[in-house]
Amino acid sequence: MLRLVAYLSLLSTSTGIAEPVSMPELPDIAPIKLEAIGKFGPGASIENSGIVRSRSRDDLFWTINDSGDAPKVYPVLSDGRLWGSARYSDDPGVLIGGAVNVDWEDIAVDDLGNLIVCDVGNNRNDRRDLVLYYLPEPSPHAGRTTYQKKVFLKYPDQALYPSDQSDFNYDCEGVFCVRDKVYLVSKNRSDTLGKLYRLDTANPYQTNTLTYVDAFDFGGKTTAADASIDGRRLAVTTYDALWVFEIDGATDMYFRGKIYWMPFAATQVEAVCFDGRDTILLADEADAEIYKVEFDELTRVDQLEFVPID
Repeated sequence: MLRLVAYLSLLSTSTGIAEPVSMPELPDIAPIKLEAIGKFGPGASIENSGIVRSRSRDDLFWTINDSGDAPKVYPVLSDGRLWGSARYSDDPGVLIGGAVNVDWEDIAVDDLGNLIVCDVGNNRNDRRDLVLYYLPEPSPHAGRTTYQKKVFLKYPDQALYPSDQSDFNYDCEGVFCVRDKVYLVSKNRSDTLGKLYRLDTANPYQTNTLTYVDAFDFGGKTTAADASIDGRRLAVTTYDALWVFEIDGATDMYFRGKIYWMPFAATQVEAVCFDGRDTILLADEADAEIYKVEFDELTRVDQLEFVPID
């Protein structure tokens, strides 16, 4: 099996920003046919676009739909079965009062007990209203809730709205949270990179500029992201592969850490989350199915040496 060093040269500029990490040369492995362990129930199966495990209880997950649905979060079990609503049994999901589902693409959870609903879809690269909704994690039996704050954001490197076709790289379908920091992985449409950004300020009264962190060549478009609770592992999906990056915890340069990979065959995977440290759940938007992958099923594809940035 080929395990080659990814390209890690640095720009010789005063910025000290690293060049994107090139894709390692990958072994010749046939795509794994993912086997469903369950299927989303009513409501949650409309157009699933994100899933995350609750921090309040181990058997609870939260999922959202894309723009074809009302502004709702859905409490589900790991096999996709829906929690019933005590007050609104005929209307599944928890409605977020005041929120708008323009293009919800992912959901995250922080250490403070907040769900973060990510309205960051930007297919046309023209949005100036990208927003995160922060809400205290509701009871899975609730029918309605509201958000605590909403945070608008923008990319530091986007100059035009819409951006030029040669720089159509400001869409996002992967958002995750490590402790109190939110991170976004871009879905580039002009190339095969995924850029990692960090939200350093979350002021609800201004548009917050993201901080660029790093970039990796995924060889395709990213569709989802999640981090393990300890923040050491980052899972990112494309339409045909699962990538996991592992760091020592002292940095957020995930793409410079150990890299694991698994090609898969599925219809349209658009959601991923950790279920514990070694189990990863993937969800298919088209078929509403849930798949389970164990970390030891992935292949390590790097021999990286972390290069400090002066």
